[in-house]
Amino acid sequence: MLIVNINGPINSGKTTTSKLLIKELDNALFIEVDDLLSDDEQNKLGLSMEDGWSERTKRLNSIVCREKLNKNYGIIIFTYPITANLYEEWKKWEDEGTRFINITLSPRLDICVQNRGNRILDEWEVARIKQMYLENYHCPNFSDLIIDNSEQTPEQTKNNILSFLRSIIK
Repeated sequence: MLIVNINGPINSGKTTTSKLLIKELDNALFIEVDDLLSDDEQNKLGLSMEDGWSERTKRLNSIVCREKLNKNYGIIIFTYPITANLYEEWKKWEDEGTRFINITLSPRLDICVQNRGNRILDEWEVARIKQMYLENYHCPNFSDLIIDNSEQTPEQTKNNILSFLRSIIK
């Protein structure tokens, strides 16, 4: 099994690219980590933003562990901007039949803070994107592949990722 995180700052193209990618892969599951806990549920549970992120990653871990046991999929793809600590935690999913890959989308900051596709950024998101660049979410040293997708279409980015994954899967 191959477990792939599409990493990167907010608005870097993670979800758009992943949705295109999953259409090209047989026997693959896509998980949008943000959807694992709605804002309404987070508020009802009284969780802070940080606790909400933690809850989402716990839920992701449960899904991945279940799917590793069930063996329904050969590839799991999810999108989440991760830290080195999460990377180390998720590397523990690896065993003789499972490999974890982290791919980072890294458009230039001036591109990332623009409204892209159908997304309209609010002030908080723009500020958070800028903070994420200061924290190196766009170029972590634990990525297996970093793609500057500033001048690429989502289709081109998807093709770059497919090429990389196919070189691994052989």
